[in-house]
Amino acid sequence: MNQVDDSSWKYWLMKFGLILSLGIILVSIFKLSVIKGTYYKNLAMENKLMEKKIPAARAVIKDRKGRIVAKSVYQYFRMDGENKIYEGVGDFQGYKFEGENLAYELKRSYPYGESMSFITGYVGKVNQDDKSRNECGIKLDDDEVIGRSGVESFLDCQLRGVDGRRLVEVDAKGKYVRELGRQEPKVSPDLNLSIDAYWQDKIYKLLDGKKAVVIISEPKTGKIISLVSSPAFNANDFSYDANSAKIKEYLNDNENLPMMNRSISGRYSPGSVFKIVISTAGLESGVINKDSLIEDTGIIKVGDYSYSNWLWSKSGTTDGMVNVVKAIQRSNDIFFYKLGEMLGLERIDTWAKKYGYGKKTGVELAGELDGIVPDEKWKKEVKGENWYLGDTYHLSIGQGGLSITPLQVNQMTNIIANKGVKCKMSILKDSKVECEDLKIKKENVELVVQGMKNACKTGGTAWPLFNFKTEIACKTGTAEVGDGSKDTQAWLTAFAPADDPQISITVLVERGGEGSDVAAPIVGDILKEWFEEPNTVVPRKADKKIISE
Repeated sequence: MNQVDDSSWKYWLMKFGLILSLGIILVSIFKLSVIKGTYYKNLAMENKLMEKKIPAARAVIKDRKGRIVAKSVYQYFRMDGENKIYEGVGDFQGYKFEGENLAYELKRSYPYGESMSFITGYVGKVNQDDKSRNECGIKLDDDEVIGRSGVESFLDCQLRGVDGRRLVEVDAKGKYVRELGRQEPKVSPDLNLSIDAYWQDKIYKLLDGKKAVVIISEPKTGKIISLVSSPAFNANDFSYDANSAKIKEYLNDNENLPMMNRSISGRYSPGSVFKIVISTAGLESGVINKDSLIEDTGIIKVGDYSYSNWLWSKSGTTDGMVNVVKAIQRSNDIFFYKLGEMLGLERIDTWAKKYGYGKKTGVELAGELDGIVPDEKWKKEVKGENWYLGDTYHLSIGQGGLSITPLQVNQMTNIIANKGVKCKMSILKDSKVECEDLKIKKENVELVVQGMKNACKTGGTAWPLFNFKTEIACKTGTAEVGDGSKDTQAWLTAFAPADDPQISITVLVERGGEGSDVAAPIVGDILKEWFEEPNTVVPRKADKKIISE
């Protein structure tokens, strides 16, 4: 066997290569273990630790008496591969994160369903537009939700909490080992509404699917007790176990429009309830006083046009000489045509806006509209026509281009009930009461109130309310829809007790007919329980024995 001579060049070459290789290995070991040891140690640690978000529940929403109307519901699950195995659902019972991949879905539940859905609104997953707006000043992740309507939307930033974090250790394969620490999420304080869920639910069921609005509020504070719009959607169909088929049904129902909150987003002609504004304008401007008389001629002719009183149209009779109190009691159109003519458009416009028409009330709900108080400029821009006396006549009885929301009518009613003081409408129990004195003369308010009291007594127009022991002040209204049909919107707005009002109530029934026939009985049914008069008879149209508006 041949041996390598240790003096030969091959021997020294092999020895040098061996020493060089050994040196490289030693240098590498030194570099890895000493120079970059901390770096690789930290890297190894980071590969074993994961930070996960603990979603914060949204604030609980309660009614004025502490009943829960919206809350977060926890649906716990664990992962089996790619499948979710649900471990229970219900109220918060502790953060169950101690098992492998055990987590939860945070959903929103609305216990009162349809009756409260326009108040609470609902939540939905964020989209790119939500992220770009960043209205709450926080980063929104793809798995987060945001308010889509109602107070959930209007007060979204106030309702959302602050997410927590947890640090989890996993092995080299990414499997859960243990939780090393956590920062608990913060839940915002409960939101307390001025709404009474009992009355909200009761009234919604009373309407029985009618296209209608019922609003009850406190005249002295502007706090809203009930704000019912029918028909409605069920917020749970959007937020908890989302029902895509039902959602599609809601969105495509162009007949009933269950997604439209008629109380703040529906615009209507108010009809004769607007005569409260005209009466105030006439008295405050000095155009009329308590003794001023206007003869009911049954019909007024202007050129080729005729403008009649409802009583003349029904029976060919008149109310004779009429003062402002009787005009309100009998809802006499001739009186208000002539008063509107004496006032002129500018003064009507001024007082309509003082009462809050043509602008939002500011209630804490998304989707409120402002409405329209028409004038010469509006008619020219919208219809390309000049303003005529007939337009003033129509406006004076709440018709023509006048477009209002039911909540604005309720606000107007509150002003008279509160002796000329206008309070901001609100659905929040704890919000500051903001009121403004419109400085209507006491004697003028009293004349309007007297007319409204008489409207609810024998000889008035609101015949279904004649039997109440509690004195009610009210005004009926029957407004043409204005679409070429003979359909009319049925209105009644009222407050009681008349001399020291606890509540005001406004009812609208879309295309319902006459206010006295349709809206008044609904008011009566509610007031019977409110004022504990179970034996008071509230007659229906079949029992009608008098001619009324």
